Amino acid sequence: MYCCMLRKLFWVCLLVSVAVIPVLLKAQEAELPLPGSSVVGEVTKHKGCPIGSFHIARLRLRESTLRVDPMSDINLITAVVRRTGLNICPRRFIVTLDDDELFNHPFVIFIGEHLPMRLSQSEASKLRRYLIGGGFLYVDECPAKLSLREPLKEELQRLLPEYKFQRIPMNHPLYNSFYQIKRIIPAGRGGVNYHEGISINGRLVLVYSVNGEACSWQSWRWAGPLCACFPPSFDYAFEFGINLVYYAMTH
Repeated sequence: MYCCMLRKLFWVCLLVSVAVIPVLLKAQEAELPLPGSSVVGEVTKHKGCPIGSFHIARLRLRESTLRVDPMSDINLITAVVRRTGLNICPRRFIVTLDDDELFNHPFVIFIGEHLPMRLSQSEASKLRRYLIGGGFLYVDECPAKLSLREPLKEELQRLLPEYKFQRIPMNHPLYNSFYQIKRIIPAGRGGVNYHEGISINGRLVLVYSVNGEACSWQSWRWAGPLCACFPPSFDYAFEFGINLVYYAMTH
């Protein structure tokens, strides 16, 4: 009789736990900050991502801005994880300025290629809020049309008119956040030996390059020497990319 009562008690407890645990989990999910909150990257609940992982995303304004090999982001993420041990989600995310998903990704890459950026007022306002709220934007020209450089810089400056574009000095923490980068290797076509950026209260929130480092993260490495818009060193391009992510995570 005593054993029978214990068995009944066991099954009652099991049934209660099955009913209660999902409720508790939903309550915990409800306590997560909503997308679009003032602090970028608070929401990290994505399928396939470790809890608390750092997310890297690609900004899409139109389909042509995604012409770069989709594996380039995965290649960068893989290099960061293997070389630094940082907790990076092994997924490629695509974000737009149509919703607040942008705010779940503290590091965003934008590749300017064949069309002007031309942000609407609402798009510019959202991207500005992202940068002021703690987001980091890396803009790489991967230069297909040199004539689009100045309009792109003007568009980016319009996001933060009170903070000016400046050349990033080689003694900046960006260049020693993980690797010691002593010089910028310019692209063969239209490259320069420096980067530019915008800082808010001493923290870089936007880095702008015309040297095509992001294009060198692509999986078809054999094409690199044939394309003049790539820097001539893949090792440099990956070290720079790792420094970008490491800086964004630690500053």
